[in-house]
Amino acid sequence: MKKTTLNALLIASTLALGACCYNSEQGRKTVNVACQALLDNKALPETYYSPDGMTLGPDGYIYVSINQVAGKWKHPAKIARISPADKIEDFYVLPLHPKTQKTSPLGLAFAADGNLYVSDNQAFVSEEKGISGIIRVNIKDGKPVGDKRVVTGFNMANGMTVRGNYIYVAETGLTDNRAEKTSTHLSGVYRFSLDELNGDDPLTVTGLGDPHLILTLETKNKDVKVGANGLDFDSKGNLWVGNFGDAELWKYTLDQGGKIVNQTLFVQLEGVKSLDGFHIDAEDNIWAADFAGNALVRIQAQTGERWIVSKNALPAKIEEGEFHSSSESIRRKNKIYISNIDLDAPQHKGGGMQTITVITLNEINSVHKK
Repeated sequence: MKKTTLNALLIASTLALGACCYNSEQGRKTVNVACQALLDNKALPETYYSPDGMTLGPDGYIYVSINQVAGKWKHPAKIARISPADKIEDFYVLPLHPKTQKTSPLGLAFAADGNLYVSDNQAFVSEEKGISGIIRVNIKDGKPVGDKRVVTGFNMANGMTVRGNYIYVAETGLTDNRAEKTSTHLSGVYRFSLDELNGDDPLTVTGLGDPHLILTLETKNKDVKVGANGLDFDSKGNLWVGNFGDAELWKYTLDQGGKIVNQTLFVQLEGVKSLDGFHIDAEDNIWAADFAGNALVRIQAQTGERWIVSKNALPAKIEEGEFHSSSESIRRKNKIYISNIDLDAPQHKGGGMQTITVITLNEINSVHKK
């Protein structure tokens, strides 16, 4: 896809609590944003530091990983969920890592077996490599009944998605050259079948050459050595992967066996500083968080059109729902939910508030439909 200049992006005004906003370019309406505010119109309780990954459950709740990194794990890492009425509640406290005694959840997804799978990114906790992995929360009748660590060997387990009987997980750090200003950074995506995660011991991945590694990405940004992060499938079965540091969005076509048969650099975004977690809605709109730029981006997967829906500078007006390290976004009906992981929350003005931003959309044009 041809690279787009900043002038082609539709940049919305910075939104405030309860403010109405009308996004347009030369009079053409694109997204009518009713308001931007905090979830339930308030900050999260102190026990909810660093919300990150989100997934829509079969019960209509949005499940959220509560990492706790900003609070230095004063409270246990856990999974919370947001009700259809936008109330947040605890769902499950995650097990401690056997080595570090801390858990660092990021991506999560419900698989075909009905269980919830969660990535545990120990890179936030320890400099030791190969100790991150995947935790399965066993679900019965909609309730958690236990857990099991099913994969280990990751350096930086991150975004997650599912399709059929397979789980796809971003490995943000196959190589870790973040301190080297002249070296590129390699990342990738692993693919696991549900059947092979039922052994007595965790499956161990080994990086380059591992048969589960279906693709690799190279991040060239010398200052931001963070690679594969968000990922999801569109309605046509294409896998989309974001390259965080280079603000790139890649599109992959897979065969029946899960092998990559075609890959395309769909877009390298300008006016966007990073491409963090995202989800694709039923209309193939990709709703992506810009962690470094404090923004929400919409990309139309079929047409390639893209918009900066909302963006704000720092220090953010956190109490008004502005972004502070927006890390993932997901759509439920006419609302977009954006988690603010805010790794430095205690140092922020406003008392280290931890928040989830909600943007209500009155109308989204289905630009790919005739």
